[in-house]
Amino acid sequence: MTLRTLGIAGITLLSTFAGISGVAVDFTASHIYNPVWPPHAQFHGYLSIARTVLIMTAAILLAWGPVRRGDRAAWIVLAVLLLGWVAIWLLAPIVVPGTGDRATYV
Repeated sequence: MTLRTLGIAGITLLSTFAGISGVAVDFTASHIYNPVWPPHAQFHGYLSIARTVLIMTAAILLAWGPVRRGDRAAWIVLAVLLLGWVAIWLLAPIVVPGTGDRATYV
């Protein structure tokens, strides 16, 4: 197994785990089906799940398509997708008015 194939397999495992675990955790009584959550919060829960699944699917497709063939631009897009998926959770409370005071890491 080459280093590239090992990296692609790692990206695939990580992306699969992120996509499946998000669905498994969020579709529970403590999250989306929580009766105290207002409908708008539930909407954002669904949005979060959809975004994660779509980004992880794109990451897997990129990894086994253009990245595997050695397309340098595909590596950049893949890195931006994966890093952006994580960064949005850290940046959103800073950027959205009225939420920065709840971000404990700021």
